Amino acid sequence: MNVRLPVAVASLVVAFTAGLASSRWLVPDAHAQAVPLASTVYVPSDGLAFRRFDGRIVARLSYDSHGGAFELYDEQEQPATRVRGEALARPSTTSRPRANPRDLDLGF
Repeated sequence: MNVRLPVAVASLVVAFTAGLASSRWLVPDAHAQAVPLASTVYVPSDGLAFRRFDGRIVARLSYDSHGGAFELYDEQEQPATRVRGEALARPSTTSRPRANPRDLDLGF
């Protein structure tokens, strides 16, 4: 049985076209819903704990009167690192002297 080149090319084009058409008609498109506050997560008053599958704590996100804090824990479940959220700094009313353009270090 001898398959000729035009027949092979035509069948490849038909198969590609059929696959493209079926993907457009059979696969539904995903659309995000415009729901306000859809990504809101309410954190409990004692914080939100991130745990491993075995139940050991890895990190904790909490909030108190001084602002938010993110803590990372070590193997003994003791806080190893704590990052506190600070209030946004207000711009200074005093003007700072501008740097001399010749003193600008571009890292070259």
